[in-house]
Amino acid sequence: MAAALVAVMLMVACGDDEESSSDTTAPTTSTTLSQIQLDEQKAQRVVLTEADLPGYTIDPADPADETSPEGLAALNACGNNDPLFVQLDKDDDPRGATSPSFSKGDTITVGSSVTFGDNEDQAKATMTAVSAAPFPTCLSRALTAELRRDPAWTNVTVSTTKLPAVTAGDQAVGYRSTVRARVGGTAVTFYADTIFIRSGRAIASVDVSSVGAVFPEAERTRLVTAVAGRMAAP
Repeated sequence: MAAALVAVMLMVACGDDEESSSDTTAPTTSTTLSQIQLDEQKAQRVVLTEADLPGYTIDPADPADETSPEGLAALNACGNNDPLFVQLDKDDDPRGATSPSFSKGDTITVGSSVTFGDNEDQAKATMTAVSAAPFPTCLSRALTAELRRDPAWTNVTVSTTKLPAVTAGDQAVGYRSTVRARVGGTAVTFYADTIFIRSGRAIASVDVSSVGAVFPEAERTRLVTAVAGRMAAP
């Protein structure tokens, strides 16, 4: 989740009896898949797609935008290295999915990720970790350190605050990180919002960022509601 924000800143039959008997032995029905595989399939249905974001384009992946190992470790520590928090947004998550990064012009970017725990208690523990009082201060510190690794970024300051109460899924909490810096000698201000959502044993994040002005609240709410609705669906 926060790693994604760093990347953004540095640039989501019917038949007869014989036929029925044949169908019941065929592979690739939902009853033949493991729970991990079913979770991964649902995760793909949950994350944001082009249909959710008319007028946006998909950003090509750029290895130069990846978070450093040190930065990733610091960001994970903000969530007390909670297993689902660490797993969220990882490319090799066997039971999760991450959307492409979508952008509108040069100033707005949107993405999302989802993963599943083994049980609901595990997902609740993740929400406890990201709702803890020290979380925003830790996130500010980790983002500041990571951005300062790029010599093009100078005079970096990051302030993270909790967003007003978010109603989505079984639990939700949101944060806004305001980044002020000089990039290539030009003063810029970034606003990056992350909303964490729990529905049952699923955890998702919706990440929106913008330059110069905050991302529109109504649009952010629409995207969060879409993701939460899919999480709650069968």
